[in-house]
Amino acid sequence: MGLETHDITKTCKATLKVGDVLNNKWVILGFIGKGGMGEVYRAHQSNLNRDVAIKVVSQEWLESIDEGEEEAETLVQRFRREVQAMAQIRHPNILQVFDYDTITVKKCDQDTSIEYIAMEYIPGGSLRDTMSEEGFYPEEDLIKGWVRRYFFPVLTGVMALHDSGIVHRDLKPENILMDQDTPKIADFGLARSSRSQWA
Repeated sequence: MGLETHDITKTCKATLKVGDVLNNKWVILGFIGKGGMGEVYRAHQSNLNRDVAIKVVSQEWLESIDEGEEEAETLVQRFRREVQAMAQIRHPNILQVFDYDTITVKKCDQDTSIEYIAMEYIPGGSLRDTMSEEGFYPEEDLIKGWVRRYFFPVLTGVMALHDSGIVHRDLKPENILMDQDTPKIADFGLARSSRSQWA
C-alpha cells in the first residue's frame, strides 16, 4: 500500500498502535490511513528486514453496521476475497500479498479478534498524483507520454487479473499506487472471481 505514514491516534478508535507486534514478526511503525472497511498501517517485517503494509478490518466500522451480525460477516467475507484475489496474481503492476491471518489483539484493554493482510508497502502516492487537474489538452505529446508511461502498464495488470478470472470492480486512480514510476493495482475489497461462488 502507499501514502505517507501518519502519527497514530492514541484513542481506542485505532485497532493497532505503534510498537504492536503481530505474530512475532510484523512491528507496527505507524498509521497510514482508513478506508471504507479497513485501516492500513506501515509495519516492519523483522525476519526479512523489510517494510510492509498491514490492512485490518476496522472493528469500529463493523460495529457501526446496522444490519446486524449477518451483514458484518458478509463484509468480512469480502475482505477475505481481497486476500484471495490478490494472492492469486504475480504481476509487476499488481500489489503483492505476503501474508493473511486472524489474531487477537488488545484494544481498549479488551481482547479483540482481527483479520489482517500483510502486503507490499508502496511509499509513493497514487495514479491520481500523475494526472494534471487541468488535463493535458492541447499538448498531444503529454497525453501520449502519460498513456504510455502509466495507463498501458495498468492495462497489462488488468489483463493479468482478467486472465485469472478476477474482476476488480473498483478500478480508479486512487486504487492504483505508484512505486516510483510503476503503477500497481491495489484495494481488491470489491474483487470478484468469476471462477467462484462469491456474491
